[in-house]
Amino acid sequence: METKYERKNVVFFASDAIALPILETLMSAPLRAWVKIVGIYSQPDRARGRGQKVSSNPIAQWAKDFNIPLFQPEKLGDEDIARLRELRCDIGLVMAYGHILKKSLLEVPTYGFYNYHASLLPHYRGPAPIEAAIAANAGGAGVTLQKIVPALDQGDIIESAVIPLTQESTRAGLREKISEACTFITQQAIPAIIKGEVEPVPQSEKYVSYSRKISRADSALDFNVEAKILAARVRALCGWPGCTIPFNGMELKLGMVEPVYNIEIREDLKAQMKPGTVYSHDGELYIATSNGFLKILALQRPGGRMLPINIFLTGMKITTGMQIESRPMIPLSRPQPWPLVKKQIS
Repeated sequence: METKYERKNVVFFASDAIALPILETLMSAPLRAWVKIVGIYSQPDRARGRGQKVSSNPIAQWAKDFNIPLFQPEKLGDEDIARLRELRCDIGLVMAYGHILKKSLLEVPTYGFYNYHASLLPHYRGPAPIEAAIAANAGGAGVTLQKIVPALDQGDIIESAVIPLTQESTRAGLREKISEACTFITQQAIPAIIKGEVEPVPQSEKYVSYSRKISRADSALDFNVEAKILAARVRALCGWPGCTIPFNGMELKLGMVEPVYNIEIREDLKAQMKPGTVYSHDGELYIATSNGFLKILALQRPGGRMLPINIFLTGMKITTGMQIESRPMIPLSRPQPWPLVKKQIS
């Protein structure tokens, strides 16, 4: 595609595979007629996996494969401001980078810095928008391209894409859809930015919410909460840290679960089903909640494999009437900023 505009230099900041489709889009027609990637910033190579072998993250490896200048500082400093000027950076693009971008750095590119945030802003600002949307049982999620300002995800909206959520949506599935949606946004927004045709939309403070950094402690479940909310949290945190239940001194990791509100059970037994009480029958396992039951479809013991529940129960008996301890759950989002993430730019 021929354009009357000179190709603009892009410096890309990312450390997570979710951003790979953006790089591929920038390198392919028609966008290669508009921009050239002149540098990639990513997190330093680190020890990973069980063997703790030092390796590059997917973005850094992509830069190496395509012989694009790669920069991996532990912390951004004045030398990086100078480097962006040397690269004649016209546009800065960011997605899941992992470092704070200071105001002095943001001022370098001619057209500014833009961030792909994995939510429909102003919903779920902060570091874990994908998990927060699923855990909140939201009807939809998405991705937003925003102009970066020196505040947490508060810049004007340039483009966005909506992704419906269902009762089967998982973190992995939503990540994949958001990654794909970034391709469409990039194709639409980059030429418009260069041509000066974007119409930035300020975020409405009325609908702001904030996600927070996830920790291993978030694996806990409180059965005094309704079944559908617990099921949503399990789907949101599948993988790491996952959700677990304490049993006989072990932490059993939950796989797939379902909220169930009508099961065949004797009325006298149903009356004894306080939150956290187990109901086990014919290779099926349920845990009572404040409203409904959490049906467990797969479980994993420490050091073992995730197994379908009927197979798991042949090796470990979890019988009707057993009580599973409820543990406090901190919400993954709230209307006010979380103190530990106030200064982060995701």
